[in-house]
Amino acid sequence: MSGPLLWAIVLHVALIALLTVGFDWWKEKPAPPAGQPIEAEVIDPAALDAARQQMEAAEQARQRAEQERARQAAAEQERLDELRRQRELEQQQAQAAAEQRRQAEEAAKQAALQAERERQAAEQAAKAKQQAEAEARAAAEKAAAAQAEKAAAERAAAEAKRQQELAAQAAAQKAAEQKAAAEKAAAAKLAADKAAAQKLAEQAAAQKAAAQKAAAEKAAAQKAAADKAAAEKAAAEKAAAAKAAANKAAAEKAAAEKAATDKAAAQAAVARAAADSDAAAVYAEAIRRQVEARWRKPLNWPPGLKCELRVKLLPSGEVIDAQALACGGDPAFVESVQEAVMAASPLKVPTDIRLFNEKFRNFVFEFKADAG
Repeated sequence: MSGPLLWAIVLHVALIALLTVGFDWWKEKPAPPAGQPIEAEVIDPAALDAARQQMEAAEQARQRAEQERARQAAAEQERLDELRRQRELEQQQAQAAAEQRRQAEEAAKQAALQAERERQAAEQAAKAKQQAEAEARAAAEKAAAAQAEKAAAERAAAEAKRQQELAAQAAAQKAAEQKAAAEKAAAAKLAADKAAAQKLAEQAAAQKAAAQKAAAEKAAAQKAAADKAAAEKAAAEKAAAAKAAANKAAAEKAAAEKAATDKAAAQAAVARAAADSDAAAVYAEAIRRQVEARWRKPLNWPPGLKCELRVKLLPSGEVIDAQALACGGDPAFVESVQEAVMAASPLKVPTDIRLFNEKFRNFVFEFKADAG
């Protein structure tokens, strides 16, 4: 029964009692003697009004008290709601701060990975540069050796030519001496025998002319042979020098092309390895989330457990086998992780078959019970 209804009933009962017996109903009155008339007591209307006003005032006071209690209860509820909203706001701010810290840590991790990749690329570039410099030094040394050989050959050719010229001069001088001796002998013979001088002179002149002609022809033949040998040698040296220069240019070009090819291949390999590593990390994180979503915690499992499994997949992501490798000594935990891996099948794997074969066809998956 509610409070206002109870108060109304009490007030009506009191009013009826007052109207029935008056204000002196507690007093004991003697019974009238027999035969005497009964005296009736008249109820004062003013007293009734005063009683009614008192009851109304009491009801109004009660209603004001109820209203005050309701107002205080509403104020208390508003205060509690404000405290709840404040706690929710603080929780949201704490979650936002935690997310910002996580993003900052992730950004720092990615920056460290990028710095490591750049360091490795710089080391590869330095190695390629050192190799190119070594090859360039070897080519330069080879060219210097070829130049030295060429200079030595030129000096030998000059010396041979000089020796040939000296031989020709000696032959000419000898011919001149022979000519002088013949002329002297002829003059003596003419002086001794004038009679036969004419014939002998003719014979001597013929012999002299023949000797001069033979000497000249011999000297000319020797000079021609020397010139021909020098020309052939010069041509051979020129051809050898041209061939050496061509070989050097070809070797330098091949070395430059090889260095450029090696550098491009190294850069491509580094870029591909970095891209593969990033993609594999994304898919590994997706697989971890899939397995965590399917994992059902066993009863009374100790926190901090982790499990490594050898997982075999098809290119579609379907799990063929999940074999425990290192999972501690809790069989229920090991079984729960294996069931989670099988239940998460098919797993999210890359569509690039090369990356799938290298990273996910047969890979080790590490599950941490407290990671989520």
